[in-house]
Amino acid sequence: MAIQWLRCGHHVYVVSTWSGSRAACIMLYHLLLQTVKKQLAPEVLVSQLHLLHVDLNGDKNVEKAVNDLSQAASGGSLYVLIDEMGHISYMDTPKMKHIKTFCEKLLAQVPRLHLWAASCYSKNCPPSWQVEYLTRPLRSPPAVVREVEKDTIISKGVSIKKYSERGVPDHTDGPPVTRMYHEGQGHSGDWPGACITCGREVANVLHSLRVGVTENNELTTLNTVTSTTGGTTPCLQWRDVLVLDWCDVSDQSGVVKGLQEAGIPVQVMKDDEDMEDVATARSDVVWVACGDRVRGLERKVVVYLKYPNDDYFSRSNVNHTLGSFHSISRCTSQLVTVE
Repeated sequence: MAIQWLRCGHHVYVVSTWSGSRAACIMLYHLLLQTVKKQLAPEVLVSQLHLLHVDLNGDKNVEKAVNDLSQAASGGSLYVLIDEMGHISYMDTPKMKHIKTFCEKLLAQVPRLHLWAASCYSKNCPPSWQVEYLTRPLRSPPAVVREVEKDTIISKGVSIKKYSERGVPDHTDGPPVTRMYHEGQGHSGDWPGACITCGREVANVLHSLRVGVTENNELTTLNTVTSTTGGTTPCLQWRDVLVLDWCDVSDQSGVVKGLQEAGIPVQVMKDDEDMEDVATARSDVVWVACGDRVRGLERKVVVYLKYPNDDYFSRSNVNHTLGSFHSISRCTSQLVTVE
């Protein structure tokens, strides 16, 4: 819809409503920006597209966000996209109510409001809104889909709708999930993210996938691209890999040190500037981040560092964000879990 809105000459606002949606909204904004620059008619201007991060924590912040967007309405019309709108721990809480209040007040002030919002949680939609459920697993290969379906958040079908049939033939099952374990000689720390040995073992897996290696006579099952100049690009680039922990990671964490020792070009996502780089895959490096801060970002290779009590978080009604669902569901090829 955003492309259609832009073609009609409207200003389009991509709006992030909480910290966990920023990366997805940045990615969406840049994808739309590329389309405007490369594919749309010359009269469609880059200046028609806007990215906004709003804070909905508290009534005053909600009022400010509503007023700011209302002032941007042109002729009584406003065109808004919201991705990753809220999450399960917001449901039936003041924070979730703030999101609903924001949408309702915005509609009251802008009668010709065109607002499309996306959320994987089925209870996030304000009452009376039109809802479409997209449940076909088209992003990930069957091997990854089966792993995602094991998560209790989706298997129970309460918070997130269960997958439906893919509806198209599977040309391949995809690479099998690689499972590693934070145990045995040399391992240290309470979870994989704190362990240098786990970092080294993850590095071994990445090297075995020939990430960053360019050779004319060797292929991998993941991807090989022939360039227009006759050579080849790496079967997998470092930017194709995302390492996700359950919490914020530091440069001094064990897994980062282990990756660095093995010669992996690794960077830790720390601030908003880093987030834009991660969202656009601008730098050819392996990014390490908290999974809850990069929701919605896809990568060919996802390494998920599982917290020892992750199963508890998936079963409980508190802090589902620490479960594995968000970290593994956007893997488009090779999934690696470290438990």
